[in-house]
Amino acid sequence: MQLKRLQLQNFRNYAELTLEPYRGINVLFGRNAQGKTNLLEAV
Repeated sequence: MQLKRLQLQNFRNYAELTLEPYRGINVLFGRNAQGKTNLLEAV
């Protein structure tokens, strides 16, 4: 699967987000409770 764009509105802790990942491998990292799992579940 190749994800070209992820656009969220009112999804869990994201009021509005547009994400256009780089081609190849992308990494999600951050502190606890910042929304990493929510991004994966949105996909």
